[in-house]
Amino acid sequence: MMNIESIGHRFTEIVSTPEWKKLQEKYNKCDDIYVLGHGGNMGIADHTAVDMTRLSNGTKNAMCPGSCVVATSLINDTNFDLWMVAWLKQRTSTRTKSQMKRSLVYGISSSGTSVDVLKALQWASDNGMETCLITAKPIIGQIKGLTQVELGVEYYHTAECLSLLLQYQLTHGSGNECPPIGKNSPAELEKLNWQGNKIRQHSFPDELRNIGVDFDGVIHKNSKGFYDGTVYDNPVDGSYEALEILSKKYDVIIYTAKAKPDRGLINGKTGIQLVWDWLRNNNMAQFVTKVTSEKPRAVAYIDDKGIAFKNWEQTLKEINAL
Repeated sequence: MMNIESIGHRFTEIVSTPEWKKLQEKYNKCDDIYVLGHGGNMGIADHTAVDMTRLSNGTKNAMCPGSCVVATSLINDTNFDLWMVAWLKQRTSTRTKSQMKRSLVYGISSSGTSVDVLKALQWASDNGMETCLITAKPIIGQIKGLTQVELGVEYYHTAECLSLLLQYQLTHGSGNECPPIGKNSPAELEKLNWQGNKIRQHSFPDELRNIGVDFDGVIHKNSKGFYDGTVYDNPVDGSYEALEILSKKYDVIIYTAKAKPDRGLINGKTGIQLVWDWLRNNNMAQFVTKVTSEKPRAVAYIDDKGIAFKNWEQTLKEINAL
């Protein structure tokens, strides 16, 4: 009979360790999860990323470079040791510092000597991201801030099965349910994870963390309207100080029609690029998390054209007065 190394007992021991508790804390606070592994562990990593996202009801955005097209392209552009670093750089190129702090690079290695995974974890640590490693054997050397969960098993098959089981424990530990067989449709998952005692006023955490701010007329004076399509005007008085104050409590999401994808290029740049350039030139980019054309989930919206809704009678009167 194949030796599975008392896998149930090892699972129980692992989730009782201080290292596991630390990993659960990191997972619970992070929004983006980057899952890395190679060989059989790449399959585990890919599966892990899918289920972390699927079972979180949109609160986790997990991803994995599981495609052979992605892997071989990046290996060809760099080398085997650095291809995961290259992938992380691409995936995080538009992330702000605050978003990086709420990102977790989640490595899986049986031997603890997977150079590509370890280099990616080092890069992540150097760039302000949270890091962890699920490994059968301890790594040689140290990575600052790394939470290392040692499986303590001898066989690849045990390590891989344990790694997959543990990602479901992270889902469970974040307050969501892992569905029984036959109960994994979107409707059933909604019943498991959103109903009963878990109903909450805000279904997504960012509804209480984001604040939406219109760009033209609120931050950018926009005194000539569209004009030539550029972001040409000065800041609205007080906008720098206001964004600085807001960013200390909220993630500031700028929404603007300039960011619409059907808008033509201006001087070879998209509207989003032009807005970011203007924010950087006016030293405000540091206060902004995202620029989008979509209305974000948010605790409030600040818009010079907005009508605060109280009831339809009052709203229609305000529209007629325009």
